[in-house]
Amino acid sequence: MTEPKRYPSEPVELPDRSDYREPAPVEGCAGCVELAKVRDWARAGHDYTTVTDCNVLMARHPDGH
Repeated sequence: MTEPKRYPSEPVELPDRSDYREPAPVEGCAGCVELAKVRDWARAGHDYTTVTDCNVLMARHPDGH
């Protein structure tokens, strides 16, 4: 069996995401408008998992907007 470490590991460097912007709904697309509405409701309810899900779906919705 190996001996456990007795000293701290190097710090983990996380990427800088300060310039991230949420996707905007495409004008005239009912799906994008609905996703933006759900995202706003989720943010108001502090449900940030749903906010992220809406951002991903809006960014991928549908290819070729």
